[in-house]
Formats: sequence, C-alpha cells, structure tokens
Amino acid sequence: MRFNEELPSKEELLDSPERFAIFITEKFCGDKWNGSLTDLDNVFFSDILRKISSNEINYRQLNEILMLLNQDTISSGYFEFIFEKEKISLCELLEGIKKIRGYFLLGFGNFRYPYKSFRNKSKSELSNILKKYCEKSENIIPRYQSRPDKMLEHEKIKKEDTWCLGYLSGAVLQKEGAELRKELEAAKKGESNYSNEELAEFGEYISKLEDKIIECQKIGLKNTDIYLTWDYIDVYVATSMRNKWEFEEIYEFLEKVFNNDKLLPLKLRYFDPTQSFCGNPKGKGLVEGLMLKRADCTIYLAQESDTMGKDSELASTLAQGKPVIVYVPDPNPEEYARKIRDCPLFYFKTRFLSLDANNRFDDPVVQKMLQKYGNNFENIIQDFLDTLGEYRQTQPYSLWFKKDLEFKETYTDFEKVCKILSEVECYHFDKRADTLRGKHPLAMQVELKTGVANGVLVVRNSEECAELLWNILTNDLEFDIELEEEEENAVGVKESYTILKEKISKSPYRVVAYQERLTNSFWNNFWRET
Repeated sequence: MRFNEELPSKEELLDSPERFAIFITEKFCGDKWNGSLTDLDNVFFSDILRKISSNEINYRQLNEILMLLNQDTISSGYFEFIFEKEKISLCELLEGIKKIRGYFLLGFGNFRYPYKSFRNKSKSELSNILKKYCEKSENIIPRYQSRPDKMLEHEKIKKEDTWCLGYLSGAVLQKEGAELRKELEAAKKGESNYSNEELAEFGEYISKLEDKIIECQKIGLKNTDIYLTWDYIDVYVATSMRNKWEFEEIYEFLEKVFNNDKLLPLKLRYFDPTQSFCGNPKGKGLVEGLMLKRADCTIYLAQESDTMGKDSELASTLAQGKPVIVYVPDPNPEEYARKIRDCPLFYFKTRFLSLDANNRFDDPVVQKMLQKYGNNFENIIQDFLDTLGEYRQTQPYSLWFKKDLEFKETYTDFEKVCKILSEVECYHFDKRADTLRGKHPLAMQVELKTGVANGVLVVRNSEECAELLWNILTNDLEFDIELEEEEENAVGVKESYTILKEKISKSPYRVVAYQERLTNSFWNNFWRET
C-alpha cells in the first residue's frame, strides 16, 4: 500500500515551533490541538528543532517530544514498524506518519483509537494486526500463481446465447409463441397480416429458440453446480440482466477484465452470472448469497439503472468490509450510436422513457448538447416513440428481429434517433459515475464488525478495472489522504472530513468525520448492546 498526503514541509516545520507541536499532536498522535505553546515550551521546541534539522532521532528522543506535548509515549517496536529503522531524519518522520495514518484509515477509520491502543505493541504484533494492509505484494503474488488448476471447468455459453439464461427470455418466448399460434389460426381464415411463408419462417425460429433456451439452461445449471464445488472464489460479479443487450455487454466486459494479461497469472476464479442458471429465484438467491460471502471482492456493473438485488449485493459486500469495484461505462458517443443501432427496438423505448423519468431531457447541459438537432429534438423522440407504438400494434413480436430490422431501415430518422439517445446515455453514465464517487447513499457503507466507513471504487473501462483488481488482491493500492472541508450548514456548523481516496478510481475509500457529536454518538452507540 502507498499513501500520499500534503503535509507541512520540512522547512515549514523547522520555521515554527507551534506548527511542529500541532503537527505531532494531530497527525502522529491523532489528538486534537487545544491551545498554544507557553513561552517556555517555545524555547524547548526551538532547541529541539535546531537539533533535528541536521540530526536523526530514535524512539527515545521522539518520546521526549511526546512528553513535552503531554502525549502517551511509544514502544521501540511501534517506532520500528512505522519507520523500518532505528533512527530517522525529519523527512523520514513525515513519510512514516503518512504510512501509519493510511493504515489507520484503512483498518479503523480513526486515528486516535489505534494510536492509543497500539503505541506499546511490538513490531511483530503490529505486523500481525495490520497484516491485511502491510503485507508486501511480492509475498502475496506467488500464493496466487502457485494455486492448483480447477478440478472442474464450466462450459462456456456463447455471447449471443447468454440471454437464453434470463428469466424473462422464457416468459417472452412463451407469450409470443402463444400469439403466433393465434396468428396461424387467423392465417388459415385469411385474416393474418403476414404471409404463410413469413409465419412459417418465424415459427421455425421460435421452435429453434425454445430448443436453444433448454440447452443453455441445462449448461447453466451444470455450471452452477461446478461453481459450488470450487474451493475458493476470488471475485463476485453483481449485475442485473433482463434483456439481450445486457447479457452481451456484461459478457464482453468480463472477458476483457479476466483475460487481461496482468491478471491471468493469478489464476483467479470468479462467479460469472452470464454462465449460471438456477431453476427458481429462491435457489438463485441462496447461490448468489453464498458466492457473495465467499468472494474477496465484488465487481458491480452499474449499467443503465439500479435494481434492488444488485444494490443489496453492493451494500452487503461493503458491510463485510470487502472492496467493491463499480464499473460505469464511458463510451464514445459516436461509437455508442453505432453499437446501439443493433439493439432491439424495446431498448430504445425503455431507455428513452427511463431517461425522461430521470429528467435527463430537462437538464440544461443536455438541452444545449442536443441543439445541433434543432430545437425540436423532443419532437424527434416523440415521433419515433409514436411510430414505434403504431408498429407494435401491427407487429407485436419483439423476437421477430427480421421485421424489427425492416422497421429500422425504413424509419427515416432512425440514425438521428440513435445519435440523440447515445449522447444523452453517455451523459447519463458520466452523472452516475460522479454520483457513485461520493454522493450516492450506497457509496459509503459501515462495516458491521468494525464500524469503519467503506466506500466503492468507480472505474470507467475494463483496463482500469483489471488494474484496480490486481492492486486490491496484491495489496498494491495507492491512496491520497485529503482533508475535505465543507461550507457551514444551516445551523452554522462547518463540517470537515479526512478522505482516503484511491488513485485509479479517484473514489473515497475511507472517511473520518470531524463532528464531535456525530463521532461521540457513533462510537458510543455502535458497540452498545441492545
């Protein structure tokens, strides 16, 4: 683990005895500075600063400084754990303080409590207590690389077939199969809008699709059994997949992440929801709950919207004190427009209505963005939805992709519709990423065992996700420790927080609040038995 923090420079500390005293009290001891130095204290600290400006100090000399500040002293083991040597310069003091503050933020979400609790520990005791955060990557990586191969490997379902595992796919097939049978009866009476050849062709497709769903579900059930035999699971993937495009997007993303050259040597095992099937929702809930408990971390696919199941998996992971990587797509609008052109018509209806419900089209940024399509972009959208509604009255089969393709090719403004939706969708993704980086209620959850506030880590592409996953598993994360101060609230209180921000995701991972009443109430009531 690596930590960066903007602390006073060596020159700034040497220049001011009081600044040095405040620094040691607040940053090293985690205590609140409650006053100013007396004249005699100023003399003492001026002498100390002259000595340490060009000389190294050991733990006994640091203890003398702590005694002057009325702070509890430390053991030689505590000193050596932080600084990894017996004597240190002022610059090394600064670097060591960054490190221990980072460890305390990670493990305890607090500075004063761990200082008071661990100041007399030996080096080996501290190494054991903080092993989760201070173990070296070079010791961890060989453990992954030396793991045995799986006894059973799951059978891969093709990307274009993964949607057959969805619970809605069977329901849609059953509904449209029933509609088709009615249409065939109407055709016999000469009352159908379709030719016999068209109905026969679609009927053959429906029959093959029924066989394909049964085949894929059998493979998915077998894969689920294999997941249950695995001796360990490294990563759980939290997602919601109802529609064909969702299954395919997630399949593509997971292929990119777990086939990343950096991750392959770790022999990672992950629960892939695009390859698993359960016969009923109750069994599915139990399987996913088990995988969620066993995995070391979770990758949460934000997609276009949230669902209760997916959000509960995110919250559950954070409550266990495990990391959550949240992936929010960051597509190029032009490329995304070309991609969504191949999506089912249901996608366009669903996304336009959802974005409208989220007031995206009322956003001034969006309105300015869409001015290139004229002032009537809303009319373009509404005309498309009205025309699509009329089309669905005469062609109700969402699985009849050939007919839907004909609609796309004959609708004059379809390319423009794709571009409008793409631009708003990309903006929507950006806003979701910003929200999940700190404004969403789910972005920070309390670990139930420790009371530490645990935050999500937001990434925007597969490369960032793979890099961050590597850093999590090999203890190679890099953080910035930042002080965040807010404006005075409605009752005149100015709130401030120390944030531990992860470098790749730029996301708050831990937080310490400087609100005396909140802090006092939290730590008194969190552990109180009820």
